[in-house]
Amino acid sequence: MNNFFRGVLVGVGIGLLIAPMRGEEMRRLLSERLQQLRGYLPENEQLNEYVQQVSSRVSQTASNVKEYARQAATRVRDTAEELGNLAQKSAAEVRDSARAIQQPGQS
Repeated sequence: MNNFFRGVLVGVGIGLLIAPMRGEEMRRLLSERLQQLRGYLPENEQLNEYVQQVSSRVSQTASNVKEYARQAATRVRDTAEELGNLAQKSAAEVRDSARAIQQPGQS
């Protein structure tokens, strides 16, 4: 929103510089447009409230992202542990099967 207002001000400024009019007229028009733009801008109190709301939302979003990252890390760790256990179990079964094949009469 701040960039929007900057763009409007730059556009008005360029328009006023390019437009062929006397200095007195330009100052009057600039004053009118400035008053008009002030009507669009929130009061300082409102602006502070908006800043606090945005800051609060950003903090909440950051907290949510941290929690999701923590949950994801826990799931990855748990899954890796389960895969490791499955790999060990499979390796033990393969060893047992290989021994049984090597010694067919002793099962």
